[in-house]
Amino acid sequence: MVAPVTCPRCGSKLVDDNGVLVCPNCGYIYDDNELSDGPEWRSLGNGNVKGVERASYSNDSLMHDLGIGNLRMSPARSRSPLMRVRNLRLRIGSSHPLLKGEAPLVNMFSIAKRAASAFELSDSAKDALGQVLHAYAERAKKPIGRDVNKVVAAALEKVVEVYNLSISKGEIESFFEIDENDLWDGLKKLNDVGALDMLKVAAASEGQGRVLERSFTYINRIASSLSLPQYVVQDSLNFIRKSLSVPGKTPYGKKPEALAAAAVYLVARLNGYEISQSDVAKVVGIKESTVRKLYRFLMDNMVVVVDV
Repeated sequence: MVAPVTCPRCGSKLVDDNGVLVCPNCGYIYDDNELSDGPEWRSLGNGNVKGVERASYSNDSLMHDLGIGNLRMSPARSRSPLMRVRNLRLRIGSSHPLLKGEAPLVNMFSIAKRAASAFELSDSAKDALGQVLHAYAERAKKPIGRDVNKVVAAALEKVVEVYNLSISKGEIESFFEIDENDLWDGLKKLNDVGALDMLKVAAASEGQGRVLERSFTYINRIASSLSLPQYVVQDSLNFIRKSLSVPGKTPYGKKPEALAAAAVYLVARLNGYEISQSDVAKVVGIKESTVRKLYRFLMDNMVVVVDV
């Protein structure tokens, strides 16, 4: 294997130091057995002036810098390659001031990555979560601080709603070690800066297929628990389908279990079954007020015709 004349990192001419090729600019030591599959670094400095080195990766919305590139400062050129190596060793453990401001962002996206891995989010859900957090980071007036868990948890919960994932609010609260009030606080912070706006587009693109699929699961659970016949199950699903077909009506932000509970309550009562909103709410673990709200949502611009 022929040794290179120039440094593969910064392009400077390699010099011989006791039989070892060393770059006097960046400290690179040539090894003819070295194989690297890491990112390619290139110096953005100019001559002897301290510069910046960048390594490019593939785009990743769950990285604080979107994976576009990592930056690190490179010291000025030293006369001796050995002194250059010594300077590098002295710098280990210290961070450049330009990178210190990124620490809160790095922490937030590290938490988001752990959550995405733990809940096995799909690529599209990961991307949506990352976009929400980047929007929040760009628009929030205050630096990201102690509320980081609340914000990431709230962003994840909204992504779960839009993509209709089988992840409960309780599971999210448990993972982040927060309570319902913390989750609401995080949601408010996201809403205040409009960080959730992009999810409306995602909700429209996802369509209603998964909403109906999960709603059907909850409808079956409610009907089985309350001993309701199969035709109530089918009529409830059809009612949700027809209601969501009204122009301008979207399931964005509506939980499938709540849609199912409201639909079953309506269809069961129309067929003479004496069940209450509280009855259906308890089966799927939601509040009675949520059933009432979703009942009104489903009935909006709908007409129910009763045969007599």
